[in-house]
Amino acid sequence: MAKTQDQLYDKIFFARQPILTQDQKLWGYELLFRNSSDATSAIISDDYNATLNVAADICAAPGEKMPDNVKLVVNFSHKSIMDKVPYSLPAGKTVVQIPETTPPTPNLINALKELSRDNYYIAIDDFEGRPQGEFLIAYANAVIIDVLSKDEKTLCKICEHSKQYGTKLIAKRVENMSQFKMAQKLGFDFFQGFYFKRPENINGRKLRAGEAVKLKLLKLIESPTPDFDIVAEALQNDVSISYRLLTLLNSPTFGFSQKIHSIKQAITLAGWKMLKNWLRVILLTDLTSKEKSPELPLLATQRANFLQLVTKEAKNGLQPESMFLLGLFSLLGAMFDMPMSKITKFLPLEREISAALCGEDNIYNRYLELVSFFEAGDWDNLEFVIEELKLDAVAVSRSYYESSQWANSFFQISGS
Repeated sequence: MAKTQDQLYDKIFFARQPILTQDQKLWGYELLFRNSSDATSAIISDDYNATLNVAADICAAPGEKMPDNVKLVVNFSHKSIMDKVPYSLPAGKTVVQIPETTPPTPNLINALKELSRDNYYIAIDDFEGRPQGEFLIAYANAVIIDVLSKDEKTLCKICEHSKQYGTKLIAKRVENMSQFKMAQKLGFDFFQGFYFKRPENINGRKLRAGEAVKLKLLKLIESPTPDFDIVAEALQNDVSISYRLLTLLNSPTFGFSQKIHSIKQAITLAGWKMLKNWLRVILLTDLTSKEKSPELPLLATQRANFLQLVTKEAKNGLQPESMFLLGLFSLLGAMFDMPMSKITKFLPLEREISAALCGEDNIYNRYLELVSFFEAGDWDNLEFVIEELKLDAVAVSRSYYESSQWANSFFQISGS
């Protein structure tokens, strides 16, 4: 019996997904943490408060720069609310998300009233206007509506009903441009879904000159035997990158005993391997359009480090450096609003990695699925892929945590 409990505990995971406003600014993060499909609530409850605290630490991104008004959206069961588990997360920032199918017992209603008085935000998940939802909505600040599974007529009816109570509307599972526009038309206030990571491609879109130059810089620094004179000259021709890079390397974070005055000197003192990782992320951030969510470069950076860490841990024969690039470039299609097939020709990648980025089913694509399932909180498919790739669930979970901290640290230091 003890063996079964240990196994179930090992399969606890955590993830996050951003929720954006109509102009695609960050409103909050949904914190996703659950056990595997065969877990029991008793096992989860043994470490429930600890799991919440870990999830909160991970998603307090980017560190001290995270605005106070950014919400942390967490799903709670009837029992966890009765056990006052929401109070392990900060008032004023936490959205207590409760399924509409939760029985609206008198004790639950009293608990929701208490949470509301204590400055916790209440949201009803998967709201459709069911009978039990009529009891809950009176105490809710927002309702979360699945736009993927309903037609526009049904959504319109649900939205009109919700607005009578003065609640905010959160659209989840927004997966393409037409769904986003429809949700905007219906008056939704906030939006969540894969559309914001993989926007609809725009036919005929071409790389701008500045984008092409930065992709060529990426290609140059990825050379197996880089010519540092040529690299330094190319980087120095980009005033913005030179300034930010030298400012970064002269900061107390690196603690060099002498000031760094040139890119070539930076390569010598800082070391090429470390410098290359920072340059990758700086270039990637510059490639992200100002109209896009700032989550994109942060998420791509975390993906890169996550896949690198997982590969090092697994010793699966794949190269950690190649896996870093796989994660780093995995969201370029979203950043450029272009098919990956048009972008990969600019990138210094192995054929199989390029193929995976373009959607071809191979071993690298399975690791991209690992990342996607983690981010989406799709624990059943995540568990399947972990077993298929012969990975250790605890090591994967630890790598995700460490990669999040690493990415958040970079963006806090670099001011990206």
